Amino acid sequence: MAVFSKNDRKKSTESIAKGATIIAVGTKIKGDIVLSSSLHIDGEIEGIIHSDNLITIGPKGQVRGEIIAKNLVINGVFSGAAESHAVEILSKGNVKGKLTYSELIIEKGAAFDGETSVRPVVIEESNGSEVSEDKTLGVSLV
Repeated sequence: MAVFSKNDRKKSTESIAKGATIIAVGTKIKGDIVLSSSLHIDGEIEGIIHSDNLITIGPKGQVRGEIIAKNLVINGVFSGAAESHAVEILSKGNVKGKLTYSELIIEKGAAFDGETSVRPVVIEESNGSEVSEDKTLGVSLV
């Protein structure tokens, strides 16, 4: 089971066609990246990446540094610290570092070496105020 349904993955593919940023194989970036669109990484990045959207590290992608994103899918190599609402480590994913999340899914075959921190889920009440819900279990193994 994945955090993202088949429809979400289809939307992710469509978003790549509609303006997501793609870091291609053979591209190496050293520095910080801030964007509001989705980001798909098949190259190498060293630095801080911040997106209000989905960040995907493809099977050939490598990231060393810090990631802050709405959602994060790792199917390549990531070392560093990441903070995201939902983190999904796919079967070819290799993660070494610290993950902070509300939801975490690790597929069979994935590698994870590090520490985790579950952040509280923020729920909006009908009157517009926010209530923090402490979520003690946020890990799913598939």
